[in-house]
Amino acid sequence: MNRTALARKNMLDCQLATNGITDPDVLEVFAKVPREMFLPEDRRGIAYLDEDIVLGDGVFCLEPVVHARMVQAVDPQKKDAVLNIGDTTGYSSAILSDLVLTVVALESKQGALDPALHIWDELNYCNIAVVKGKETKGSPEHAPYDLIFINGSVAAVPENLLEQLGPGGRLAAVVKKPGETGRITVIEKIAEGRYSTRALYDAASPYVRGFEPAKTFVF
Repeated sequence: MNRTALARKNMLDCQLATNGITDPDVLEVFAKVPREMFLPEDRRGIAYLDEDIVLGDGVFCLEPVVHARMVQAVDPQKKDAVLNIGDTTGYSSAILSDLVLTVVALESKQGALDPALHIWDELNYCNIAVVKGKETKGSPEHAPYDLIFINGSVAAVPENLLEQLGPGGRLAAVVKKPGETGRITVIEKIAEGRYSTRALYDAASPYVRGFEPAKTFVF
């Protein structure tokens, strides 16, 4: 087993399995998808550290435990159509690809996911489509979604994103209000205009571009 494969195995054994990740499908995709391929070459040696990998300009990979907890909590199904928001490297879309029917990867910066296109093709992930749009606006033209996955923290979940969920649809994000600890949160659409919310685990993930707290004026 080479060093990278060993690091990935250690991530599963020492980070995920010891922190409540028990779903065999979730464990399988985290064991299968090569996280290092979605990072710049000079950062691949730290691909499996138990922390967020921040690459600058709003680009980061979620801490593996937080990422896996979010995926497990939202319970992806093979029939699901997913809107994936804030996947700035392409890794999250690859993780979801084997678990769902289709992944719509929302990109606000033109060409930001171009490198991921080649990796997805190489790894035979054929059910991922990139669409251009602002993260906070979602992609209503492709709605409704069974799942909306926000890859990091939000100060609040915009109502317009919840409206893009279909009946029984789920949204996952780290909700981190100013001055408070972030919590992995799953919101499920019960009926039109009615939602249930579960706040699960603490998480200190970076804010997804566009979801930062509003700046307040100070005299």
